[in-house]
Amino acid sequence: MARIDLNRFRKIYPQMKRSPVYFNQTNEIQTFSLTFAGSVSETIQIGTFTSPVVVIAGEDNVNLWIASISQANSVWSVTINASSNYTGDVHLHVHEATS
Repeated sequence: MARIDLNRFRKIYPQMKRSPVYFNQTNEIQTFSLTFAGSVSETIQIGTFTSPVVVIAGEDNVNLWIASISQANSVWSVTINASSNYTGDVHLHVHEATS
């Protein structure tokens, strides 16, 4: 006769669940809009941050990516590239990356 171990089918969950760690809640997200006018690359200055987190979104069906994030004289610049000549708006959300 075969023996079945019923304990291996039991799921044991921890008693205390951990809360997720978010970014510092005192900093707000800043939004920017960048207009492409038939170009492949555009640059925008986003201001002063310690270490920015940048998220971009385009309006049309085009591939967009962040080519570089650089700092000069404590002002951050973001360069965004498109897959082809693009005419439209790109929206940026910038948040401070301190936890």
